[in-house]
Amino acid sequence: MFVGALLLAVCMAASAQTAWPSYIGDLPRAVSESAVAAELPPQVTALAEDTAASAAPAVPAELARWRGVWSGWACRGAGCDIKIAIRELSATGATVTYAGASPQQTVVDEAPGRFEKDELHVRLKTGAELVLRLRDDGDMEMGIWRPESQLLSAGVLSRRPPAYVRRVEWLETPFTENGKPVRLEMVVHRPEGDGPFPTLVMNHGSTGIGNRPEWFGLTWVSPEVSAFFVARGWQVIYPQRRGRGHSDGLYDEGFETDRSRYSCRAALSLPGADRALADIQVAMTHIRQRSDVDARRVVIGGVSRGGILATAYAGLHPREVVGAINFVGGWIGALCPDAAKVNGELFTRGASFPGPTLWLYGEADPYYPIAHSRANFNAFRSAGGTGTFEVLMPPKGLDGHGTYTVQRLWGASVDAYLGKIH
Repeated sequence: MFVGALLLAVCMAASAQTAWPSYIGDLPRAVSESAVAAELPPQVTALAEDTAASAAPAVPAELARWRGVWSGWACRGAGCDIKIAIRELSATGATVTYAGASPQQTVVDEAPGRFEKDELHVRLKTGAELVLRLRDDGDMEMGIWRPESQLLSAGVLSRRPPAYVRRVEWLETPFTENGKPVRLEMVVHRPEGDGPFPTLVMNHGSTGIGNRPEWFGLTWVSPEVSAFFVARGWQVIYPQRRGRGHSDGLYDEGFETDRSRYSCRAALSLPGADRALADIQVAMTHIRQRSDVDARRVVIGGVSRGGILATAYAGLHPREVVGAINFVGGWIGALCPDAAKVNGELFTRGASFPGPTLWLYGEADPYYPIAHSRANFNAFRSAGGTGTFEVLMPPKGLDGHGTYTVQRLWGASVDAYLGKIH
């Protein structure tokens, strides 16, 4: 079975219809970030797309909506590419072919599906359950469940054109390490066309507590943020700092001396933030010169460590951006003894930005509780900064640090903010 990275573990209630977490309804139609494409057998694709030649008996129009080839994403950060073909429909079920791919594994599985309470259920050969639901807009939600009712992966499929154009680019930098030049990976999500587009530069966070080196090589994007901005005509660019994703160089953003985890000590942590800001400056210099970027409308944003970096960068380079959006930002967790010092110092660097900033935080954030983040905001304002601090309530199944993945929590606030800074 193809499951990729675990999304979340959520218990399923004992009922005929799958008790999906509410946030699944908020997942957007997006583009897979997998470097490996899922492939259905050509004959399966032909059968599923040729509805006129289908040998299945006539079915009601409501059931016929399921037929065809569906493409989309699953796994954290849209890291899995998914394709599903549904054919041979009847009033009780259909034949379903499932293909999933990521750099870690690929799989193709075919099995009969059964309709239950407006869902299509497919028992995969591993024993896991693939569950599909149609949305009112015609797109499809999917989830893969373990037999013990644990959600392994979730995503969204569609028969519509992709939600945005996706490109991966490489940025030359002035940095060298071990005598070799360093390039940074950048993922670009944008509307069709050549632009120039108003552009959000979105910066990634850390990797938990920094004790999982295998996570350093995961490229980070947010399909939720991209879908929101591209639908409004914006381009979103995700620079991956040194040593993160597929970027060259050493990932060195404030570790303990033995690199066992991120350091809580200001003397070790703050130099890591300075290194990150240097990477962002290289990326921003390039981005503002691009022909597809409207340099008069560049906003910097980020999640977690990316959020505090975005705020600090706006203050250090106030003429380069018209706004800064901070999703659940901070550099070291509130439990660190030096948290107030480190986070306070970095946020007050942003106070020199003359325009308004937007701070979005979630209740029950395990890294940055509301009281800690509000204290950072007050320090920012005391230093002369301007902004709005908003508290978001995460849906069941997510903690506050994941609120950036739910558009309905912050969409109206971001729309209002963009209208204010234009």
